[in-house]
Amino acid sequence: MSALAEELERLRVYADPPRLPVAGAGPFGTADMRCMAEDFFVVEHSGLAPAGDGEHLYLRIRKIGQNTRWVAKRLAEMAAVPGRAVSFAGMKDRHAVTEQWFSLHLPGRVEPVFNIPAGEGIEILQAVWHDRKLRPGQLSYNQFRLRLRNCVINDPPGFESRLHALRTAGVPNYFGAQRFGFEQANLFIIRDIRSLPRIPREQRSFALSALRGALFNGYLAARVADGSWADGLAGDIEISDRPRGVAEEDQSIFTSQRLPAGLLWGNKYQPAREEAGYCEQTFYGRFPAITSLLEGAGCRASRRVLRARTGNLSCQHDGNQVELNFALGSGSYATMVLRELLAIIDQGTAG
Repeated sequence: MSALAEELERLRVYADPPRLPVAGAGPFGTADMRCMAEDFFVVEHSGLAPAGDGEHLYLRIRKIGQNTRWVAKRLAEMAAVPGRAVSFAGMKDRHAVTEQWFSLHLPGRVEPVFNIPAGEGIEILQAVWHDRKLRPGQLSYNQFRLRLRNCVINDPPGFESRLHALRTAGVPNYFGAQRFGFEQANLFIIRDIRSLPRIPREQRSFALSALRGALFNGYLAARVADGSWADGLAGDIEISDRPRGVAEEDQSIFTSQRLPAGLLWGNKYQPAREEAGYCEQTFYGRFPAITSLLEGAGCRASRRVLRARTGNLSCQHDGNQVELNFALGSGSYATMVLRELLAIIDQGTAG
């Protein structure tokens, strides 16, 4: 087995969220998630106020049973424009009902007629022109309404106590299972640095994102295990947990905070110092083949906050069902909130 193959096998555990440590004493019971698409409802809030004119058509889309990239491709087909003319701020779950913005670059064009066949799971809620393209990550927060079924809460006081802690401290900002593909397959797309030119661009992007995400999860898991994920260590690099631009300006739910951040490996990274620097060197030093591959692929280093804050978190019980409502910032995963409370079986991906 090559050094890279051996490291990938060790990395797999960090791409499997149920095997990552939780911050609290949970889980406090069990529940089923996404028994039907309507149980997982997400509304994207960009903080944008489209100008009403310009050459970028913004479409507010409600989708069900489709992933974001597929919707973007369909919009490009219906508008007769290349795929690169369609953009969106964030990826949304397929097994869910979600609302989000897309933008289409249509210089000198009138608004297309979108003939969407019944049953495709796409509904246009709003169309408005704007003078700038919608860019990845250009969103303020996502609002979730999640209905969990067949709930069995074994420790109600512990459950309620953990809810209170989540409101104040948030959760470890792990990447969710979507990042890694079915059975962590995205980790194994690249088997050798020499194979990179032969891998299609989209697959290559998935693979590199998965590798960086799994490494980040592993580092964060170590920080959760030693209790330093929330308050930080000496020498930690702190960044704002609000994306630059319009999202940073929208403080309707989250005000900008500087929080300890972990490394998304790549070239030209700024190392942490002191105790945090030692932790980084110790963890990433275990994966020299993977870090070398990421550098060779041209990945540029960045950072991601270790703690994801929750906003407006509420919980209602109805027999054996629980409904959770909360907001998360850009790039954070709702499933990471759920796993701090309950052992979840995701019926949307089962089978």
